[in-house]
Amino acid sequence: MAPIEANGNERNSGSSPQHPNVARTANLHYRGRVRTGCLTCRARKVKCDDWDITSLWPSVDERQPHCSNCTRLNRTCIYKTKITHQPAPKLVDTALENYTRQSPQASARPDVDLSTQHGKRTDQLFSEQLFIPALSFSGTSHSPGVDDVGQPLVDFFFSPANMETPGENLSSSRIDDLSITESPSTRFRMTSQDIYLTTTIDFLAAVEAPTPPFSYFVEEINPAMVSPFDEENWTRMKIHVAELSVHDKTIAAATLAVQARYIAQIYGLPTSHAMTVYHDATIRFEASLQDETQDFNTILIIAFLLCLFELADPNEAGTIFGQSEGTFVQRMTAWSIHDYHTPLSLRIRAWLRIFHAAARRGGGPGLLSNAVAGLLPDQTVVTPSLSALESYTDARTSIYDVVKAPLFTFYLELQKISIQVANLSHYHRSRTTGADQEDVSKIITDIRNRIFFLWQSRPVPMQLKPGELRAQFSPAIAEPMISLIGLCIAAYYTEIVDIGRTLSDPPLASAEAKQAMCQIRDIIEGDWNASSGAKLNPGYFRPLFLYAIESICKDDSQWAVERLKDIKSPSCRSDFFAFYAESLAEAQRRKKRRVTTKYFCHKLFGVSPPFL
Repeated sequence: MAPIEANGNERNSGSSPQHPNVARTANLHYRGRVRTGCLTCRARKVKCDDWDITSLWPSVDERQPHCSNCTRLNRTCIYKTKITHQPAPKLVDTALENYTRQSPQASARPDVDLSTQHGKRTDQLFSEQLFIPALSFSGTSHSPGVDDVGQPLVDFFFSPANMETPGENLSSSRIDDLSITESPSTRFRMTSQDIYLTTTIDFLAAVEAPTPPFSYFVEEINPAMVSPFDEENWTRMKIHVAELSVHDKTIAAATLAVQARYIAQIYGLPTSHAMTVYHDATIRFEASLQDETQDFNTILIIAFLLCLFELADPNEAGTIFGQSEGTFVQRMTAWSIHDYHTPLSLRIRAWLRIFHAAARRGGGPGLLSNAVAGLLPDQTVVTPSLSALESYTDARTSIYDVVKAPLFTFYLELQKISIQVANLSHYHRSRTTGADQEDVSKIITDIRNRIFFLWQSRPVPMQLKPGELRAQFSPAIAEPMISLIGLCIAAYYTEIVDIGRTLSDPPLASAEAKQAMCQIRDIIEGDWNASSGAKLNPGYFRPLFLYAIESICKDDSQWAVERLKDIKSPSCRSDFFAFYAESLAEAQRRKKRRVTTKYFCHKLFGVSPPFL
């Protein structure tokens, strides 16, 4: 007797007159008369006796029948796996239950004929198939409280679907079932159900992610005016904010808005989604301001995140402090006098001043209102490190925090001076009369004295050369400190150049400005760790831009343009500013005078220049 294969077909012996390939080919199409019983008897074309013997499957603890023929002849008795078809919606009912509770409209579940869905939007089609109304994140007008403010865009992240996960063997068993399905219509039906289930589960995962992804915020959001000068504390802040976002919906909304805006900028995507999330975050922020139980340190974090958004999108978003100045100023005033100031709040206060300086230069309105800016301390205050946010800080990090603290203080004082210089430009005050120019000249003289005194009292590490720093510190401390010192020195000389351009006397770069530009070039081309691999440090972004537009010589200007391209940072718009600087410098050489940067940008691109 010929043995039986595992699939129930008889293996042909050598004495069989029938060719094995022919037999197998025939068996694929000949179904025989037997429609019931085990596969072994059906393959032998014999009647399968009733199931009179049962035994336990040890692996699954389930009763499996055996026929008397196979038992008597000591053959392997094989039965076709029973196919059980579950209605497709049953696997996702649990997942939809959460959404139904949140959206009453979802309780109505009209049947959808997929054959009539041609020409509809993908999101609308998916919504109808899932019995979910088309999602709209445009926001709502009510704002009674923090938990129910606006369209629940962030609520999706905080209400994970309790979806039933199919067993590990679902895919393999389904494939086995398909391989032995007798009817093509059954196979088509099962395949369509697989497609339906796959698209349903993926759609639900897209709109109800259990954990919001904040990794892009932590890894990529690095503004050029802050991150290179305070890298360790900036990273600590981002990690801490990401952790807070898991538990706080308002912080999560603001974080997701910043993340969405920078993703859109870097990859050239529409900003509509980012603006939707931003508006949702502002509604939640307003509700938090009205909540007297909300700690102002948390409110300050939210406001800071919204400022990060506005920093990247000055043309589309208004300043959050202008929209809610009254309530915010009242609470900030009380906080600055009475409340406890966390190290993060103090650091944010310093960063806000730096952001305001960047937004004020080039004719921008700034990010802070006069009332809010007035609440920031003018006196030099040592801002504590954020090392307390970390569970463990090694010795190298602790030492570096202490050494670089005065360097950041020096840079912060430069930004305070930069705001005063920006306020003297023709964008923010009258410069059309001789009296105006005389008044500005006196103020500039006082600013020059202050910045010179700041330079004379600069921290001791800034007075050392790179070789001396390497001799005094280990490489783990010396190398990042050399990079930071180079940035701070370049920032100082950049303010010298900017003061001359703002005063506009003489009409082109003065001898002092030319000497400052030479110092900037020496730093970038010197041993100050200006580059990391093929990329230039983004902290040299503003020094190079001013170098390019203030250089009279075309070769010098072109050198700065090429170095701007070496920054290779879409978030800083390095390629845009390189082209912008090159075009502006060419226009100035052609006209033999300075050209107004803001108006030239409007003429060339139709928009105000991004913050620098």
